[in-house]
Amino acid sequence: MAEINFIIYGIIGLFFVLLAAKNVIENIRKNKGKNLKGNFCVICISIILTWLGLLVLYWYGLFDNILAISLLMGMSLTGIYYFIDKKIGKKNKKLKIFRLPFILTLIIIAYYVINFKGFENIIKSALIFIILWALFVLIYFYNNTKFIKKLIECCKG
Repeated sequence: MAEINFIIYGIIGLFFVLLAAKNVIENIRKNKGKNLKGNFCVICISIILTWLGLLVLYWYGLFDNILAISLLMGMSLTGIYYFIDKKIGKKNKKLKIFRLPFILTLIIIAYYVINFKGFENIIKSALIFIILWALFVLIYFYNNTKFIKKLIECCKG
């Protein structure tokens, strides 16, 4: 239990350090150069840096709580999913039909980052994803408006 507390303390510490950094970047941008971007989610970056650090420690045998890493990675995957979904929705709503293959691709990438045991398993997974993406590309170009509408609205209540 104490292990999770240290992880939480680390995220809190990173949050405030990154919040200060974001403030500095925004001040520099306002005063000198408009090309610097300070637009990043401090919570997201704090969590990403935490699981990346823990993952490196895991790879070197210095940390063994794979559940904590997985939970944090899952949060990041969800954030990436919603960020991309929001961006795509503004540009071309029809592209939202790719939500299922996209989220599943993120999940399988995270899985193999944590649990890599050779390329044979990756190749098997890749074949599934090639078929899944191909199916959704066919659906995208098929242009059955009713079916595509149902795919796009799959998450609405």
